[in-house]
Amino acid sequence: MLSIENLSVAYSGKTVLRDLNVSIPEGKITALIGPNGCGKSTLLKAISGSLKIATGKVRLAGQDLTKLSHKNRARCLSILPQSPITPEGLSVRQLVSFGRNPYLSQWGGLSVEDLQKVQMALVETGLTDLADRPIDSLSGGQRQRAWIAMVLAQDTQYILLDEPTTYLDLTHQIELMEMMQKMNKNGKTLVVVLHDLNQACRYCDHLIVMKEGQLIAQDAPHKIFNSTLLKQVFALNAVIINDPVANKPMCIPL
Repeated sequence: MLSIENLSVAYSGKTVLRDLNVSIPEGKITALIGPNGCGKSTLLKAISGSLKIATGKVRLAGQDLTKLSHKNRARCLSILPQSPITPEGLSVRQLVSFGRNPYLSQWGGLSVEDLQKVQMALVETGLTDLADRPIDSLSGGQRQRAWIAMVLAQDTQYILLDEPTTYLDLTHQIELMEMMQKMNKNGKTLVVVLHDLNQACRYCDHLIVMKEGQLIAQDAPHKIFNSTLLKQVFALNAVIINDPVANKPMCIPL
């Protein structure tokens, strides 16, 4: 299990996360939900090591990840940030190949195993026919799949996705959420920041609910997702019904 213990993070003297304690269950899809500015993205960055923490620990199977080098940490966890910027002129295959950087030798060349991992990632994301196309020639949905493929090529047990459905139309959002479920069935543990509460309940096994840098609740959707929680966290009046397709809780705003 990935655990975050007494984690505090501050920006410019302002505390964003305060003594946060959360657990990420292995083999599940966990959604981080909460109002804008509550610290969801900050938490992902702190877990991945891309953001310095003030106090606390990030442990995976008892190992303190904060003591690992960035390269070794990148072999345990991969992260896809919000709206990543693609260098000009890259093909899909070249972008996906960047996922193998944590494993490269000092000479920097891709091994046979690296090339196999890249090809597998292209196949899993349905991008083999687009592998030699420039990234900037793709649609928004295709481009996001290419970034997901890069993360898959990194071949980590834990995958962190920060608002991966942002700017995608509904069809591509659903396609991406179903891709996440497929990745999960193939053995990956996913942690994803989502704003769509109903998507979080439908596609995720575990919710972590945050407000103002602190944990409000964490558990399976059917155990904690209720009208009282939505009022407390989002100031939202809503009725909770059963999603007739997924048999999960679903909110109807009033």
